[in-house]
Amino acid sequence: MEIRKCRRGGLSKAATARQLGIDRKTVAKYWDGPSDEPEKPRYNRRSHKIDPYQEYITKRLEMWPELSAERIYQEIAGLGFTGSRRTVRRYVAKIRPPKQREHKPIETLPGEQAQVDWGHLGRIQVNSASLPLYAFVLCLSWSRVRYVEFITSLNMATFAACLHRAFEYVGGVPRQILFDNAKIVVSERVGGVVRYNEQLLRMAALYGFEPRACWIRDPESKGKVESNVKYVKHGFYYGREYTSLQDLNRQARNWLDTIANTKIHGTTGEAPFKRLSEEKRYLKPLDVGQSLYIIEERMATKTGLICIEGNRYSVPAAFARRKVRYRRYEDRIEILDGDKVIDFVDLVAGRGQQIILDCHYPQHNQEKTVASHPLQAKFEGLAPSAKKYLQGLSQARVGHLREQMEQIIALTTLYSKEELEAAMKRSLDFNAYGYGRLKKILERQKAAPGSLPQKREATPSASPEMLAAVGSYRVQKRDLSYYGGVVQ
Repeated sequence: MEIRKCRRGGLSKAATARQLGIDRKTVAKYWDGPSDEPEKPRYNRRSHKIDPYQEYITKRLEMWPELSAERIYQEIAGLGFTGSRRTVRRYVAKIRPPKQREHKPIETLPGEQAQVDWGHLGRIQVNSASLPLYAFVLCLSWSRVRYVEFITSLNMATFAACLHRAFEYVGGVPRQILFDNAKIVVSERVGGVVRYNEQLLRMAALYGFEPRACWIRDPESKGKVESNVKYVKHGFYYGREYTSLQDLNRQARNWLDTIANTKIHGTTGEAPFKRLSEEKRYLKPLDVGQSLYIIEERMATKTGLICIEGNRYSVPAAFARRKVRYRRYEDRIEILDGDKVIDFVDLVAGRGQQIILDCHYPQHNQEKTVASHPLQAKFEGLAPSAKKYLQGLSQARVGHLREQMEQIIALTTLYSKEELEAAMKRSLDFNAYGYGRLKKILERQKAAPGSLPQKREATPSASPEMLAAVGSYRVQKRDLSYYGGVVQ
C-alpha cells in the first residue's frame, strides 16, 4: 500500500526505496500491485543420486504402470544406481499418481437383492477331529437383516441347507442373490462371462432367484455382506465361549434376534427387523419344504465302502467295485438304483470314522454253511445223534477217521436206525467212540436189552459234618505181614 502511495505521488522506484527504507527489488515486485501467489524462498536444489535415472524410470512407468518400486530399484541398480530402496520408493510414489477408486452408493428396492458370503474363523474340535470353522452370512440389501450360521464344511449340500434356513429366517426369497466367486457358485469365469455351478442353477430354478457373481478380487462390490462378515467376527465371535458347534449356533441365533437385527442401523437409521416387516411383502414366498439335495457319485471299494468328507460309509454289498449314485443332503445320503431310492445312510460329523451297517452285508448275517462231503452227509444221516457222535469220533483219534466212518455206516445193513440211535446215545453218555465200541454196544443191546450198565451219577462231595463223624472213629492198624508182604 505504501509503495502504491509513493507511485501515485510521482516518486520513482529508487526514490520510493529510499523513502521506505527497503530494497529497490522489493519496490519493483509490488510496483504494479500485490502478487497473487505467496512468496517462496529461493534456494538452489541439491542434486540426488536418482537424478540420472529419472528419465529411465518415467519411461518404464509409462510403458508398464504397475511396475513395483522394488522392480525398478533392481533394474536401475544394475545400471549403476547406488542409492537406497527408500529413495526409489519415494520418487516412484511422487511421479506415479495413486489409484483412487470412485465409490457410488448402490441402493436397491425392497425384496430386490440379498448378498451372501463366508468368513473363516479358525478351527473347531468336533468328535476328536480338528475342522475348519466358517460363518455363512446372508444380508438383505434393503432392510439390512442378517442371517448367520456356523459350519465346518463348504460342500454344496451344506450350502443348500444354509441358504434354505436363511430364507426361512427372513421369511421369503429375494429376486437376486449376489455371491462371491467360490467354486460352489462359479465353475468357470472369463472376465465378465460367468458359467455358474450346475447345482446352484438347480437351486436358483427351484427357489426362484437370479444368481449373480461379484467381480473377481473386488470384495467392495458386495460391500453390505462384507461389512456384516466383519461385524460377525468382531461383534459376536471374538472372545465368545461355547461348548460345541450346536451351542455356538444357538448363541448366534439369540444374538441375531436380540441385538444384530434390532439395533438401529448406521446407514438406514432404522432397525433391520422394522424394515423387514415392510420388505417381506416384496419377497417371493418360500414354497420349498426342505433344502435341495445334491446328486453325487463315488466309487465303492471291494468291501462296499465310499468316502464322504473324510469318513467311510458302507453301501449295499451289491455296489462293491461300482460307482454309487446318491442324493446328498446336509445330514444324510439316499442311495439310488436308477431313479429309485433303495437305502439311506446318516452322515456323521468329524473325520476318520467308519460307519458300517450290518444290513448292507446280508450274507455275513447268515450262518455260513460249507458244502458237506458226501461221506459226512451220509454219516450224519444215520441217526439224529450221528452229527454229535461224529464230532466226538473226530476228537477221539481211534484209528483212521474215514475208515471208522465207513465201518460204522456198514453197520446199517445189520441194525436199524433206531438201534444205531440208541447205541450212539450210550456212546455219548460214556464218552466211548469208535467202530469196535459202537458194534459191541449194538450186539449187547440186541442180545439182552436190559443187561447194559447205566451211566453212574456223580458222587456228591462229603459235607464237613460227614467228615467230622468219620474222624470220630478209630482205625485199626495191622502189621504189614498181614498182607503177605516181605518186611525189609
